[in-house]
Amino acid sequence: MNHLKVIFATAVVTVFLALGLLWVTVELGWLNFNPDPVAATADPLATESKAFIKKNANFICEVTVSMPQKNLTSEPKVYTDFLVAGLDPEGKSGWYQGEFSISESRKGALRMDGNKAFVSRPAMFERFGQMITQEEFTLDLSDGMFVQTLTFRDGARRHVIKGVCAKYAKAPFH
Repeated sequence: MNHLKVIFATAVVTVFLALGLLWVTVELGWLNFNPDPVAATADPLATESKAFIKKNANFICEVTVSMPQKNLTSEPKVYTDFLVAGLDPEGKSGWYQGEFSISESRKGALRMDGNKAFVSRPAMFERFGQMITQEEFTLDLSDGMFVQTLTFRDGARRHVIKGVCAKYAKAPFH
């Protein structure tokens, strides 16, 4: 019976010593289970905004569309949708696929203000009984907020699409 107590006590002390040694090696950086703990816990959009210098970025966005029907004072048709947006800082351009899209073939001019991307393009078409003179979208890289805005000839502005975006990767996945 006495031998069993000694074996049990030795096992408990060995386990505590092993755990203590493991803790010390992790604390000293000799053993690292997560090579970049900050990046692992960071928001992917915020990380992307810091690295957003010359690399294209594509986003998938879940949005709510509030589309006027006959004119700007009519009750809007509201529905949810998904769209894709892209930013090209090297080409100073951006695009999105949506109702009044600044498309990949007709990109808008990109301007960055901190973490917020502004993409705009002059327009000249009539909708809702008024002439649209500019379409624009903003994408906040710190929280993913997407807002698409139309500007009318009289200076009035209307948000038509709002939502949240997240970065995505096209195949092949590296």
